[in-house]
Amino acid sequence: MAKRLLVCLLYILVALGLCGCWNYRGLDQVNIVVGIAVDFDKENNEYKMSYEVADLLTAEKRSNIGSRIITSEGKNLFDAARNAKKKELNRLYFGSSYVLVISQQFAEKEGIFDAIEWFLRDGECRETMCVALSQEDTAAVILKKDEKMSGIMSSIIHEIITKDKSVTASTIHMQLYDIYNMLKSKGNAAILPALRKTKNGDREVTEANGSAVFKGDKLAGFLTPEESRYVLFAEDKLEGGILTLDMLGRETDDISLEIFRSDTKKSFSYQQERLKVKIESSIDVSVAENHEELDLTNEEVIKRIEEAAEVMIEEKIKAVVAKVQQEYQADIFNFSDMVYKRDLKLWEELEPHWDEVFSNIEIEVSSKVHIVNSGFIK
Repeated sequence: MAKRLLVCLLYILVALGLCGCWNYRGLDQVNIVVGIAVDFDKENNEYKMSYEVADLLTAEKRSNIGSRIITSEGKNLFDAARNAKKKELNRLYFGSSYVLVISQQFAEKEGIFDAIEWFLRDGECRETMCVALSQEDTAAVILKKDEKMSGIMSSIIHEIITKDKSVTASTIHMQLYDIYNMLKSKGNAAILPALRKTKNGDREVTEANGSAVFKGDKLAGFLTPEESRYVLFAEDKLEGGILTLDMLGRETDDISLEIFRSDTKKSFSYQQERLKVKIESSIDVSVAENHEELDLTNEEVIKRIEEAAEVMIEEKIKAVVAKVQQEYQADIFNFSDMVYKRDLKLWEELEPHWDEVFSNIEIEVSSKVHIVNSGFIK
């Protein structure tokens, strides 16, 4: 009987501890950070951080929630985050952050690993926060809105990056934990979406502009939007987009193919002390444009279009892999992890001179394109 009573008391004590919110704070007591920009001030040798904060107090009914920018400086990231309290009534809350933007200068000089690790280590930050690199002088300018724009800039950037692989296929979506895993991988390389400011009519907007390549955690260089598309092909991360072809030798492309499905597989072989990687892709497309009115009821015409698309994809994938091999020596394609997971003994042999091995990998690409919808008009 005594044991049952003791168990009941323990249940009651545990239940009391689980009731309510242990660290309750109202919305009027916090600044909800939706986007973060990290810069480094070399003159003062300190970190400079900018936070886009949701402006809930000035939000009106039937209108978009606005935002404002808070800046702070510190000897490290945590110090800078806490120093923002000197200028604000409320503490910063990072649990709703959409994006983390890192400046090009910071990535070149300081490296990004310490920044990535701190945001992962912090209890509030989301592991799924989108990470990007600024091609402007600072990262802070990426979060700034044009006076004629409404809404939250960080939310707009997040939507641009996350939806890109299924619409334009011009950059890559990388989350906080993805970057950490890549930098901790056997290849010790990473890739981030690149952002810049550009004009859209009479407004200045933020635009995705290809990808940034990292050797270790230092910036090595950039890939154009088109080159980034074929990185997505090689990494089996493509979900849509458009391929354009010139079928008649004109100055402009006369055929557009919309991608419905893309499936890529990688394999390798090692013979005579040489590593060879094979990339095989299969793509389903539809004909979206036919400027020269080619007869799409003719099977031979369909076959010629498919073969032309296959050759183009194969050449473009080979070209972007060769560029990364020769110019950046950065294994953003995770060839090292593939060897490590499938043949540990071989990896132990190659690891001491992997950079040299990676730069000399023979790449074989095969692609199969299927036109599943010709968009024929009677």
